[in-house]
Amino acid sequence: MALTATQEELLQLLDQDEEFRQQIRQRVLSTELLELPEQFAAFASRVNEFIIRQEQFNAEQRDINARVDEFITEQKGTNARVDEFITEQRITNARVDEFITEQKGTNARVDEFITEQRITNARVDQRLQRISDDIGELKGHAALRATRDHSATILERLGLEYVTILYRRELIDLARQATDIAPGDRQSFIRADLMLQGEAADGTTHYVAAEASYTADRRDTDRALRNAEFLTRLTGCPAHAVISSLKNDRAVQSLVDDGTVHWFQLTNKDLDPE
Repeated sequence: MALTATQEELLQLLDQDEEFRQQIRQRVLSTELLELPEQFAAFASRVNEFIIRQEQFNAEQRDINARVDEFITEQKGTNARVDEFITEQRITNARVDEFITEQKGTNARVDEFITEQRITNARVDQRLQRISDDIGELKGHAALRATRDHSATILERLGLEYVTILYRRELIDLARQATDIAPGDRQSFIRADLMLQGEAADGTTHYVAAEASYTADRRDTDRALRNAEFLTRLTGCPAHAVISSLKNDRAVQSLVDDGTVHWFQLTNKDLDPE
């Protein structure tokens, strides 16, 4: 058959003639198929480039993963140490809680002791105050006794001759003459430590209002000055305020120094019981 020879010749021509082959391709193959090798080559190039970048990324990722694994290992060690610390801290907290509980018990016992001690101290203070009051009262009685024993001496120091002691009945009679004296002042006047009547060298009558104390304070001088003023008002005669004491506080000493009151100074010997 002539067609077979023609086919053989065609095939031979295709094998030998490059230009002919190209013409046949352009007639037989579509544009897409003709461009396919070039596109495949470009695709293969991009794939190779992707593979290279992917291999580079994988290498970097493996390095990162290695560092992450190292970090995880270190973190596990840290977590283990943290867990150990937490366990130890819980044990410590339990001991602290136990100590606090024990301390509260101790504090309660200390508070109880302090309360008991305060009660005891208050009782001791009361006893000491009573003793102090008793001693003060004894000193006051001793000073009053010594002052009365020195009645004539007190008058002599003022340049007066002894006439008499004004006792309570005489003081009551004098107080009845005044209606403007407050009841409290009246009672204090009647209960004065020592009221004396003396006589000056010119024959005039003088009175002395004396208050006795171990250590004189303003209460003593206030009573002595007030009683002297009452005596002058009720008798019309001069009256002198005297304090009789072993020592004086600063306020009283100031009144003594400026001559407001007279001081008859007692001695320790005067206060000794006979």
